[in-house]
Amino acid sequence: MLSSNIWVRYRLLFALLICFVLLGDTTAVTPLSAQTNPTHSVAPGDTWTALAYRYQTSTAVLQTLNPHPNQQRQPTIGRTIRLPDEAVAVNGVLQRPFQGGLLQTAVSHNQSPWQLAVQHETGHPYRPLLYRPIFLPGGEQPPRELPLGVVALALSQVPALPGQALGVRVELADEGSLQGQLAGAGEMIWGENGRYQVGLIGTGAFFGPGEPSLLLQVEGQPAWDQPWRFVDDEWIFQQLTLTGAAAQIDQQSIAEERARLFELWSAVTPEPQWQAAFQLPIDSYLTISAPFGARRSYNGGPYRSYHEGVDFSAYGGTPVLAPAHGTVVLAEFLYVRGGAVILDHGLGIYSGYYHLSSVLAEVGQLVEPGQIIGEVGTTGLSTGNHLHWDLLVGGVWVDAAAWMEQDMACWILTGLQRPCN
Repeated sequence: MLSSNIWVRYRLLFALLICFVLLGDTTAVTPLSAQTNPTHSVAPGDTWTALAYRYQTSTAVLQTLNPHPNQQRQPTIGRTIRLPDEAVAVNGVLQRPFQGGLLQTAVSHNQSPWQLAVQHETGHPYRPLLYRPIFLPGGEQPPRELPLGVVALALSQVPALPGQALGVRVELADEGSLQGQLAGAGEMIWGENGRYQVGLIGTGAFFGPGEPSLLLQVEGQPAWDQPWRFVDDEWIFQQLTLTGAAAQIDQQSIAEERARLFELWSAVTPEPQWQAAFQLPIDSYLTISAPFGARRSYNGGPYRSYHEGVDFSAYGGTPVLAPAHGTVVLAEFLYVRGGAVILDHGLGIYSGYYHLSSVLAEVGQLVEPGQIIGEVGTTGLSTGNHLHWDLLVGGVWVDAAAWMEQDMACWILTGLQRPCN
């Protein structure tokens, strides 16, 4: 028989063990009220209804904490919203009313229809919910309201920056076509691989900050939209003075050259030609003399234009390299751009190389990464040896440097379930 002192010690150890276990459980389910000013970063599908179910509150409470003149407007992707102090996060699936009644939902999700009826206060599973969604708690994911027919949705940037290539990666429940557009920027270009699709769009450097609506729609399903936050970038401002022959530029020739190039850039090859991350088009250069998006004023005028590419200051004759697989669609000397090579990489993505002293590519040629396509020069409307490199998505100039920093080439291939070597 244990002595009374030993018995007391065992009881104390047992009590401490119970407290430790309970403390661990309590920590795992600590409500958000333990935080100071609980908040939530809005992701795609975080509608007011989905957030209300996720944090066990009401849409009215959430909208009161996060007022907006338009009560019908959904939370903006990339914004941080306030939550009530008593909010507790739960996982689950949110199903819209027209996706099936309570009984059908219970059968398809292998749950008790009577339990769901009790949770939704309907009395019995045969009574319709009338415009109310069905919430099935549990699982590993939070409730979200994605476009009907969409299983998963991801954006390339949250928040987004103007002047950059943007992407939407989508996994569909079944194979089908998808449409999308961004307010103020137009229609998306889509790459498809069965149920996996990627939508691409470019926004110019003047697109500006704001909260444009992202609209997506699977064929045969209702449209879905949610605002997407854009924050402005830090741009540099350049004052350029044109004198002599440069001040007597033939504006008609400039317009004709640009119109011809836009005809090339408007064509969309449906498959990506690249197989890996893009490389720099030049191995040896002195400095980046002009970044993308730099606001420009000519001869003291207003800043009405911006630099449409990235300029690499380099010695004349320096090799210019293809950054990725592509097809040569232009290889000649132009009035403004001088020696020029333009590559089609597929999915509406084009890259251009200008002011070359020599053009070492031919139209129709398939090029590989690192292949020499020209040499640095100062031809066309140029004031010194440099390479002007630009990138377009859907006929819109985007920042080629940002494209590489964000590894958009591999981000797109991954979304299409393709290897990126």
